Amino acid sequence: MKPESPGKPESPGKPESPGKPENPGKPETPATLHAAAGARRGPAKLASICVISLVLVAAMFQPTGTPSADAADGDPQGVVSGRGWGHGRGMSQYGAYGYARDYGWTSAQILDHYYGETTAGQAPRPGEVDQDHMRVDLVYMRGRATTVGLDSGTIELFTSDGTVVGSATGAVRVTISGSTTTWESASSCDGPWTSNGTLVSGDVRIRAAVGGPTDQSGLLHVCGPSYTTWYDDEIWVTRNSDGSQRTLNPVSVEQYLRGVVPNEVPASWSMAALEAQAVAARSYVLAGDTRWSSYADTCDSTLCQVYDGRFTTRAGVRTSTHSRTDTAIATTTGLVRLHSDGSVARTEFSSSSGGYTVSGDFPAVEDIGDAVSANPKHSWEVTVDLEDFESSYDHGSLLGMAVVERNGLGADGGRVINARFYFEDETVTLTGDQVRRSLGLKSNWFRFAPLQRGGTVVTNVDLEAANRFVAQAFQRIEGRAPTDDEVERWVRRLRTGQRITLADELVHGEPYAGAVIDDLYLAAFDRGADAAGRQYWIAEMAGGLKYEHLGTLFYGSPEYVMQAGNTDGSFVDALYGDLLGRPADTAGRDYWLAQLAAGQATPADVANAFYVSGESRRDRAVAVHNRVLGAGPSAARAEEAAARLLQVDDLTLAAELATELGALDG
Repeated sequence: MKPESPGKPESPGKPESPGKPENPGKPETPATLHAAAGARRGPAKLASICVISLVLVAAMFQPTGTPSADAADGDPQGVVSGRGWGHGRGMSQYGAYGYARDYGWTSAQILDHYYGETTAGQAPRPGEVDQDHMRVDLVYMRGRATTVGLDSGTIELFTSDGTVVGSATGAVRVTISGSTTTWESASSCDGPWTSNGTLVSGDVRIRAAVGGPTDQSGLLHVCGPSYTTWYDDEIWVTRNSDGSQRTLNPVSVEQYLRGVVPNEVPASWSMAALEAQAVAARSYVLAGDTRWSSYADTCDSTLCQVYDGRFTTRAGVRTSTHSRTDTAIATTTGLVRLHSDGSVARTEFSSSSGGYTVSGDFPAVEDIGDAVSANPKHSWEVTVDLEDFESSYDHGSLLGMAVVERNGLGADGGRVINARFYFEDETVTLTGDQVRRSLGLKSNWFRFAPLQRGGTVVTNVDLEAANRFVAQAFQRIEGRAPTDDEVERWVRRLRTGQRITLADELVHGEPYAGAVIDDLYLAAFDRGADAAGRQYWIAEMAGGLKYEHLGTLFYGSPEYVMQAGNTDGSFVDALYGDLLGRPADTAGRDYWLAQLAAGQATPADVANAFYVSGESRRDRAVAVHNRVLGAGPSAARAEEAAARLLQVDDLTLAAELATELGALDG
């Protein structure tokens, strides 16, 4: 066989193999060579998968219950395990407690850890928020008539300029309807109510008249639909931008914190943790919050910070402040976290980070304090009934669910960015936060167990690993991310165990096979491939031509012989250097020169013998590992892969190794 050019062989068929000496430096007899040649003929079978790959794939796809290819009867249920509680941005409250209790950190150390790239300092005056009259929107009263009581003393209604426009004892109720504001009075919030006419169309303010009691009986209390709360200072009635009624409590920031800190964390916690919470809460509110338009600065719910005034009946009759948190607030009076430009940092916090915070306004940090023994939410597991979730989509039965993208921080790969839900008719992709809300999870850091119906596992395939496999297979083999359609199509096919099919399809495709051919042209001829030759050989390899035989055509070609020096000696020396990466040993060189001189071997025969040698196979196995898995194998693994090349082609080995993708970061 003497192709004019490797791009245009005279015969596109597979060359006969003259044999396979284990080491070209130690030649075997011609009889042994021909016996080995007979064993090497014939295409590799994809079903013949190496033991290593089989064991690993079997482990990844091991069912956790009785598998069923089709959805079993019963409502869908899934076990979801997760970490943390809340959004994970900024400080973990349990983490602060862990660092204070278990590691002896000060509040300054805690705050420096969670709020990187900020420093401690005093809040500027004036700032985004009036520290003496901070307006708190009482969320539980939104859109409702403002009902305010006073146990002892006189209630006064007045305008923003201080003009008193009404007074009563017991209770008052102010109602905004369109441009009209009316007020009523009663002996208590329970009524009956007496109308007192119309007030000015602007804001109405309510206070206890000067000279009243200074204990709880002298505090205004707002009567809500399900509980009552007593507040310092005044109650204001105003309109939102859409005209709906709002009830506010304007209060100094330090007094506000008294009703926040013990309602955000237990007052029994270490003082350093309480001080850290006080500073974080103060900074958060003084940084400003544009969500409330111009009518308020913050709110009283978990949308902002939990604020319960001085006393409340929410969750039972109780005092909303505590002497220990009062001390923490007083110790840190005015202290906030500042950005480099002097602005107050919006120091978000959540109950539990799960072990790693989320990057955003502050760098993400590992959070070992969050693992404090008192934290019940550091890790968790729940069983969710997916019947309502399934019925909310008109896509048939839910077949499985999988996390497909994470932020890479912490256990399991971190918080979920995207997850997929596989229905009979369609696949739905949701963000981690959407899944959290839809399924009522504690955070977006979670993983799914196999979906079940009636106690039976719907599919025995680890869908998360399957998604990772598809994504990594395309990235490693084709150098690109798969499209959503490709992911969906292949993950569905992987439910029937077709990993090797996808991997084989990819390695025989143009990107991978073409790169292999490009490398051959460069290594053998020190030039790039011509377009026609490149496409020809890609098609030949897709049709069954083995890489080893392709290499024989290249290294046994007249072009290679000519480039090597056009003598038998220079040709053999070049093969030792190019294919084995070492100089020729004397015995081996003499053997091959004698074979060529006697006409018992052609250049293609010699090239083939070098290709099938143990040295060559080990080098090729390492190259395939690096190309597919991004890392070289151990010495033992290299030997196993080299032995595998006695049965399969290099591209088939690449496909088999590719089946391991998706498990590497799992």
